[in-house]
Formats: sequence, C-alpha cells, structure tokens
Amino acid sequence: MSGEISRQAFVRRALGGLAGAALLGSCRSVTPDAVSSPAPPDWTALGNQLDGRLSLPSSADYATAKGVFNSRFGGSTPVAVVAATSVADVQKAIAFAATNHIGISARSGGHSYIGASALDGTLVIDLRGLPGGVTTGTGPDAVTVTPATDLDSVQTQLAASGRSIPSGSCPTVGVAGLTLGGGLGSDARRCGLTCDALTSASLVLPNGEVVTASADDHDDVFWALRGGGGGNIGVITSLTFRTFPATDRDVVTLAFPVEAAGEAIAGWHTWLSAADRNIWGMVNITVGDGPGRCTVILATPSGSGSAVAGDMLSTAGLSASSSRTRTLNRVDFIHYFEGGDAARVPRAFVAGSDIVGEMSPAAAESIVTAMSAWPQSAGSATAVVESLSGAVGDIGPAGSAFPWRAQAASVQWYTEAASDTASAWLTAAHQALGAASAGGYINYPEAGDPLSRYLGPNLQRFNTIRQKYDPTGLMRSGIGG
Repeated sequence: MSGEISRQAFVRRALGGLAGAALLGSCRSVTPDAVSSPAPPDWTALGNQLDGRLSLPSSADYATAKGVFNSRFGGSTPVAVVAATSVADVQKAIAFAATNHIGISARSGGHSYIGASALDGTLVIDLRGLPGGVTTGTGPDAVTVTPATDLDSVQTQLAASGRSIPSGSCPTVGVAGLTLGGGLGSDARRCGLTCDALTSASLVLPNGEVVTASADDHDDVFWALRGGGGGNIGVITSLTFRTFPATDRDVVTLAFPVEAAGEAIAGWHTWLSAADRNIWGMVNITVGDGPGRCTVILATPSGSGSAVAGDMLSTAGLSASSSRTRTLNRVDFIHYFEGGDAARVPRAFVAGSDIVGEMSPAAAESIVTAMSAWPQSAGSATAVVESLSGAVGDIGPAGSAFPWRAQAASVQWYTEAASDTASAWLTAAHQALGAASAGGYINYPEAGDPLSRYLGPNLQRFNTIRQKYDPTGLMRSGIGG
C-alpha cells in the first residue's frame, strides 16, 4: 500500500506501530515512596471485600495485571492492582488507598505515553472489568460507555445504527483516556473533539462519593474532565456522549518529496483552515528508514475526494508526486485509520507533542528542521501534523480544560528507537519549533513536563478544582505540578 498512509496507520506501517491517545491522570508526580502509612496495609481485608480481583507483587498474575501498552514501562512497580468489576469495587479501592496514604493510578486502555496507568508505588484501579460496554443513552442520539471500552468497539457498534462519535484511531485505546485529554481525530473539524461530544460522566471522587458531572451538576468537575487529563479528579465509571450521523467518506492520499514538506505543510494548513468543515486532513513526515516521505491525507464527503484534492493542490500551489482516492463506509473508514491488527500489539516507543500557535511558513519549516535532526542510523521517526481548525474552535479556550482552541495545529513526534536517542531528539524538536510552540497536547505527554505546558491559561482554574476535590493528592498521573 505504498503512498497510501493514514495518521495512525502511517506510523504503525512505517515504524512498526503507534499507540493512540493516552490515559493519564492529574498533575501529581509520583515517587517510589508513595506508600507511607504508619501500619502495613491490610491487603487481605481489601481482597475479601472486592467483587473483582486483587493482584499483589507476590501474585502469579501481577505482571499481566499491571501491564500497559508501552512496554518501556513493563518494569513498573505499583503496590497492587484492583481489577474492579463494580462501582463498589472502585469505591472500596479508593477508600483503602486514602486510609493507607497510597496514590492511585486509574487504568482504562493503558495507552499513556508515560506509563501513567501503572505508576510506581501506586494502587492501580483497572476499569476493564466494569460491566456495561456500549449502551443506549438517555436520548435517541446518546450513547453511554464504560471507561475502558476500546474505540473500535464503540465505533463499530455505533456504525451499525448509523451513528458515531468523534474519536481517535488506535483501536485498543480506552474511550476515557482519549476523551478526558481532549480527543483529536478525523472527525474533529466537523464534530469537534471527543470531549466536546461528552454530555456527562459518572465518577467516584477521592472522598468516595459517586457523582454524575454535567453542565447542570458538578459543572466544575465537568469542565475539568473535558481536556484536563484522565483520572485528575476521581475515577471515571461511565461516560455519555451525543452521537452524530455516520457517513461514507473519501480518503485521499497525496505524496510529496520530503524536500517539499515545509511548503506542503504550510499550503495544506492555509487551504484547510478555510475549507468546508466536512473536510479533514493531516500531514505525515517519516525519516530514517530510507528516503524521507511526506504524505498529506484528506478525508472528504463521499464522491468529492478527487475534486477536493485538486482544489487543495491548485490553491496551495503544490504538485503531488502521486495521488490515490478511495471511498469507504464508516466501519471501513474507522478500520483504515486504525492500521490493522499490528496496532493492537504492545510496543516500546517514545513520543511527545507541540501545539503550533500559527502555522506560518517559518513554523512549517521548523517541523521539517526537527525531522532533519533525526539521526538516520537510529531507525525511523515520524511527525504527524493535525489541524485544530473547524469545530474545534466552536468552544472558547476557557470553555473546557482543553486550552488549544485558537491555535493552528498539533504536532505529534513518535519513534520506536532507543530511549536516549529518542529523548534527545524530542528535546531538539521542541527547540527547533521555539516560539512557534504554544505548549503540548496532554494526550501525548512527556515525562518531566509541568502541567502548565498542557493546560496553558487554564492551569489555575484546573488546579483550583483539583484542590477542591482531591486536596491530599490521591490521584496520580506522572505529570509534574
């Protein structure tokens, strides 16, 4: 399938796989001495209270129970894992953690870029066993899902009824992590972020209270849950979304010489910002495994792909070296962007992000400069550029915790190369963007970053809400305060 590469599929096929949106928690950093109770915790008593399963480091299933998608964190050492099968289990686990002064890691899909689903020294509350899955919501166009329901299941079941929610592409990502961090994806320009479709969320607060946050009840919690990162206020037990009609789409793949990548990024973005909202697009650049590649992917209304691509090329003054258009129904469209079965296999990777404030020609070239700094002998690396235009901006920057409503684009950096090389490259990439970067996307976090980098002007309000509901810092995320 040369030259025909989608956002997540591009990275997986070029580099061997990509994790999608991440599950991460609040802005607490965690240390190995997170357990500090005056007496040893009575794990036997906790296990006897649960409907689900308790796994300790001495348990035969501990390694499996604490496993996360990014195998870089396979050596993590949480103090225990509670596989919850009821909301009552979540409440009991939270009460036990609070009594024994143990931090909590919430796990849904387990795709956090920094291993936040199983942090050292924490009690992991694994939500994959909660009953419910995908169920009809309170209205005809609503759907309620449990937090660890994977995106493929959500989209496939909704498509059977001709409906969808805006979401990302990695098939095994839990819907909670994606939603609570914002939720970029191929429906963003016409439907907004995943969190914009959220109408309510049920959660257990650190004090054990079960609440349903919405615009009408616990509206401060609801604000924080939409873009502030998963697990930051409490542990989510279900989410309700409004749905949108599912439609057939054309997918157009345009290839450009890597030498023209800067012009392609700038021209694509200027054109897309003024284009019909039913059109979405991204740019992928990969280097290090042979000749560099630059690919523009467009998703358009069915039957319009070739004409839309022609308009983009003409308006932007670009010339593609190849072009291919295919028409896909909703399920095939979702599966195309998932990237196949390889996307389900855990892997070790290093990734990060920048939010580009204005996609000027200089900013576009800085992305190319960052990619050119990649050491060719180290394997492959990729950058994925997604526009923040269209419906993403219908909500003001202060309307939810997700702050990047008036910026131009998100850039995701990704590689499966050795950690030291990858980390140095990420640092160089941020430096290359310089003042063009306004911050980062919280679903693509980097170890050691402060929360301010991801929440920008919304940090103070977020911290006020967090302090109100979690004054002792029970919830942990791996992101510094």
